[in-house]
Amino acid sequence: MKNKLQGYFPIIIAGLICIALLAFYLYYEPLYHQLDHEKFKGDDDEAGGIFKLLGNGAIIVGTLSFSWYLLKKKLKSPFKYVKIAAKKVFSFHTYFGWAALALVVIHGGYYLITDFKKPDNLTGAAALVLLLFLAGYGYLLNRNKKGKKKLRSAHFILSIMWIAAILIHGGGFVIGCGVALAVLFVGITWLERRSTATA
Repeated sequence: MKNKLQGYFPIIIAGLICIALLAFYLYYEPLYHQLDHEKFKGDDDEAGGIFKLLGNGAIIVGTLSFSWYLLKKKLKSPFKYVKIAAKKVFSFHTYFGWAALALVVIHGGYYLITDFKKPDNLTGAAALVLLLFLAGYGYLLNRNKKGKKKLRSAHFILSIMWIAAILIHGGGFVIGCGVALAVLFVGITWLERRSTATA
């Protein structure tokens, strides 16, 4: 039992760090507004807009990376182009993940420098911690031939945790990306079933 849990210790550590950050966010966020701080100006200037777009870009490539968990079921699709797309997503899955990490670091770094006291930095930090652990498990998964089942399971759990954290941080844009992915998957599945039924 102990050996089985050892592979998940990093997940527990990451989860505890995130819970602490989110708890501090819930405590600090009302205080921040009570202090009547001036509105953060980073979103209004050109640089702030660019770095906000980089954060949205991280969510998009993160969605593309996660889409592999759905599209891998389409590797045997009756539609040629769907199978090709699924294979392409698989081949780029790792690159999407590293791109998401790079964009999050750049996006978060800017806001930490320009407004360190902003409460949203705490939810962003929680998402970054999970993404770092997620990238670490992904790296080990690609490097190790043994224990892939446990590593893959941990990688998936961390990806779900990251989605939850980024949903708290990114809000509506994250929901939009999730809905778009769900609609795409459901649409492809519906077309496959209709094609099979009429064959």
